[in-house]
Amino acid sequence: MVARKSRHLRTITFTMLAAVLTSMTGSNLNASGGGRDPQQEADRAAEQAARTQERASRDAAEALERSTRAAAEVEQRAARGAADSADRTAKVEQRFAEETAKAAADAASDPAKASEDLAKAEADRAKALADISVSSSNSGTGSSGSDSSGSSGSTDDPSGSGSSGNGGSSDGGNSISLRDLARQENPDFDSGGFPVRRGEVVALDFGEAGLVKAKSDGFRVIARDRLEALSGSVTRLNTPDGLAPEAALAKLRAIDPSATFDYTHYYGLQLAPQGTVERGNAADLARRRGDFTTGMIDTGVGQHPFLAKTAIIQRRFGSGNNGSPMVDHGTAVASILASDGSRQLLVADVFRGSPTLPFTSADALVQSLEWMAERRVAVVNISLAGPRNAILDRLIERASAKGMVVVAAAGNGGPTAPPAYPAALGSVVAVTAVDAASHVYRYANQGSYIAVAARGVSEPAARAAGGIARFSGTSFATPHISAWMARCLSQKRATAALCRDSLRIAARDAGTPGRDPVYGWGIVDRH
Repeated sequence: MVARKSRHLRTITFTMLAAVLTSMTGSNLNASGGGRDPQQEADRAAEQAARTQERASRDAAEALERSTRAAAEVEQRAARGAADSADRTAKVEQRFAEETAKAAADAASDPAKASEDLAKAEADRAKALADISVSSSNSGTGSSGSDSSGSSGSTDDPSGSGSSGNGGSSDGGNSISLRDLARQENPDFDSGGFPVRRGEVVALDFGEAGLVKAKSDGFRVIARDRLEALSGSVTRLNTPDGLAPEAALAKLRAIDPSATFDYTHYYGLQLAPQGTVERGNAADLARRRGDFTTGMIDTGVGQHPFLAKTAIIQRRFGSGNNGSPMVDHGTAVASILASDGSRQLLVADVFRGSPTLPFTSADALVQSLEWMAERRVAVVNISLAGPRNAILDRLIERASAKGMVVVAAAGNGGPTAPPAYPAALGSVVAVTAVDAASHVYRYANQGSYIAVAARGVSEPAARAAGGIARFSGTSFATPHISAWMARCLSQKRATAALCRDSLRIAARDAGTPGRDPVYGWGIVDRH
């Protein structure tokens, strides 16, 4: 009896368990698709989409908030950096003004020491301003009118740590205005957008061991020239096939860190826009007495009656230079130099290309500087502009150390344009242009590198096609200062340092009291 009850209970238990299992199986079938409810599925999908959209909206709001906070922080840092830079600059200028005043006071009793002190004060000022500019650039505040250095160092830095890669930065000049130069030579472009000779890099003072290593790495020597007067050697190299220009420079710098490397940059007569020309009369171009020599790196100089009594020695420079495509610019500059007393002119004709877009290159400028140094030319007028180049930086500094004074046009890029080179180098006298009413030329560059101003708006000069015309631009103010310096250096016991000081003293203050970015030390009048 008991056994029958036990079997009966087990039967009931198994039956119930089977029912439960059957129910669970049915539920699983429904969950896996068998007999699913379309309305429930639609509701679930809508709910899932709503949750996804909510998460996306929340994430977007958080991202926007983070971006806003970051932008505000950047703006605050920039404002703090700008305020700090302005404060530091003001202190530097105040200290420089004090040192200048002291040197001026000491000039009567000890002019040599006063000149030395003034030169040191200028060097300290330039270095301090460059440090402020670099600091500002590194902190993200940038710079718009004075030297932001980029990879090239400051305007006072002759080390030339590489001018490439500065783009439209204030250190490099305006790459847009120079981009079409040398189109017929199929140029490459550096990282700043400046045209450079394709497949070529240049080395200054590249050691023999380094050259051997470079050759083994695929570099090929184009030319290797000794610069006797400038105490150096220049080596032009083809880059290995497939090696990017920047990588080629980096490789060479690693091979010989003591040498200086850069591209062969191209240069124009001026930064855009070009100076304007008006008609003039022969009586407009007066001639001063003088008996000194001035050098000029420019286009060639044409024959003109006004230049008949001026001894002109011309020489052409530059790869593929079969003669200048134009002589208008050089003739006008030469006539201003002659009118201010230059009895002899040494003319380095460096331009080539089309008459409407002449250009030159860094190798031509190197060769012409060496020629000027060989001939011991005291003052060299350069009325051209372009990007900074480490090789030229070094050689201009060496020429200056040997007593040569380089006077260069400040550039016609406008008040907000970045510095033009070589004018913006610390050892170069940068000249801006003013009109007869002492108003600055509206297209003239401005910046802390401006040294002095001179007449260069509607300025009378010889026209290559004949007659006299009136030219406007910093190119035509520069020869007035070049002739002024050459006249000073032709005097007994004169030195470059003393003549620089005399130029500063002769400048008639204009604009903001003291040296300013518009007029520099002031306007040097023609007497």
